[in-house]
Amino acid sequence: TPLPGRTIEDAAANWEYENTGLFLQDTFKITPTFNVMVGARMDMLKVPSRPVFNAAAAAPRVAGSINGSTIVRDSGGFGLDNTVTLDNTELLQPRVGFNWRLGGDERRMQLRGGFGLFQGAAALVWLSNPFSNTGAAVSSLTCSSFGACQTANAIFNANPDNQPRLTGTPPAAAVDFLSSRLEQPSVWKANLAFETETPDLPVVGRLIASAEWLHTKTKSAIYYQNLNLGGPTASGTDGRQLFYTPNLYSQNCWSGSNFVTTVGTACANGRFRALSNPNFSVATNAGVLLAEKTTLGGGDQITVSLGMPTGPAGVNWNLAYTRTTAKEVSPLTSSTSNSNWLNRSIFNPNEEVLQNSNYLIKDRFNAAVAFSNAFVGKYRTTVGLFYEGRRGKPYTWTYINDLNGDGIGGNDLMFIPSGPGSNQVTFRGGAAEEARFWEVVEGNKGLRDAKGGIVGRNTSYAPWVNNYDLRISQELPGFTSKHKASVTLDILNFANLLNNKWGRINEIGFPSNRSFVNFNGLDANGRYIYSMGSLEDLVIRQERGESQWSLGITVKYEF
Repeated sequence: TPLPGRTIEDAAANWEYENTGLFLQDTFKITPTFNVMVGARMDMLKVPSRPVFNAAAAAPRVAGSINGSTIVRDSGGFGLDNTVTLDNTELLQPRVGFNWRLGGDERRMQLRGGFGLFQGAAALVWLSNPFSNTGAAVSSLTCSSFGACQTANAIFNANPDNQPRLTGTPPAAAVDFLSSRLEQPSVWKANLAFETETPDLPVVGRLIASAEWLHTKTKSAIYYQNLNLGGPTASGTDGRQLFYTPNLYSQNCWSGSNFVTTVGTACANGRFRALSNPNFSVATNAGVLLAEKTTLGGGDQITVSLGMPTGPAGVNWNLAYTRTTAKEVSPLTSSTSNSNWLNRSIFNPNEEVLQNSNYLIKDRFNAAVAFSNAFVGKYRTTVGLFYEGRRGKPYTWTYINDLNGDGIGGNDLMFIPSGPGSNQVTFRGGAAEEARFWEVVEGNKGLRDAKGGIVGRNTSYAPWVNNYDLRISQELPGFTSKHKASVTLDILNFANLLNNKWGRINEIGFPSNRSFVNFNGLDANGRYIYSMGSLEDLVIRQERGESQWSLGITVKYEF
């Protein structure tokens, strides 16, 4: 609903974005066998409109404090201008590449490579968040019962001209900021490849072998910070920041995965984000978010391949293996700022830390074999089988609930003691729970490797994935001698057609966090108290039928 003096259109993401790109490239023939390509691209951005200014959010922050049982929460604002956009930002992207033909007519061979800066696709959805969430245009009316809805004037009305209006104090505002340092994402890329043709070999003829290295280094990427957490109120066993009100660190205030705030007890008025600013949103589905720039990230990819492009009896094949490393600060899994922030596994909430990418495919094998022959006249029959085998999707071990009190459950990286009986943590259920805990740890490599420290993000992997696709194609005569027709049958995930247990993709569901332990406060020595929960299991990926076979038929007529 609009704030006084505003309309609902003030919160719509109505804005303009203009990118002007200028590109120049030339090729120089240094020798008959050595070519060099040199070029550059300039991208210039314009964002002529600005979000509605929020003066309260731009005010300086006044930090809160805790003195015994007295809690003074943050006040003021965040000292940032919410009207910042990417207007008038520019990026010059130089590129250079080469191709060196080394072999002669008898044996082809080449070395090629390049280096340059490349801007990615425009991050338009994330850039639109500040226009929608200014905290100065609209508010959400919420209520939990009919009586409360009446009091809040939040009863739904089907008449668009008679909508609920705010009465009294507006709800706490959610605000989005763009950092003044922010740029469109861009990466440095370098590659080097060698390709060669072997001499004629008995039976198989000539083979093509290649090796390629691709390196990327982030120049500018995006990650999100939530500015309305308030300061930490304690430090955990492993040194991480904790944000609960002090009374909630007592074991007595926890029941399984949830803390309790019973009126009249020592747990009363307990909450997460204890020192947060009450004038701005602390809801788990909204907040005060900053899109910040990072220069951390990158990776390496090495691919080797061997193939026979044209072999005897109409057979050709290719085999390739790729090894990849990929690091990032944030996976940016979502369209909204808050979702990007809360769906990242963390040690501390707003950290700029490099970890394995959510999208890492560490090992991948690809193979293809095809047979083609004209059994009837000149019309060829072709049968091809394609294989992909890859290491499963990475995932992270986290707590089931909210360990650090930032209001987000399931995203806190797990601390693993150095061994049974180390007394580095306390188990609420005693020796029986500790035994269950170590049974899970010893059964999972990612947990075993983290003994005595913190589990890394995306250091465990789902099971290996195998996928086979089959293609059968038949050429057919056309209505005239110059026409040609063909029918192609494609069976994707062909092995699953033969056995419904083959070709499945088993993984940990979004956002790729796996859990089995709850946080239940701190003991008298400041150690974490663990309470065992159920071990989260793998699920079959079926969002688009990936774990099932599918069939397609294509009829083509050329004239």
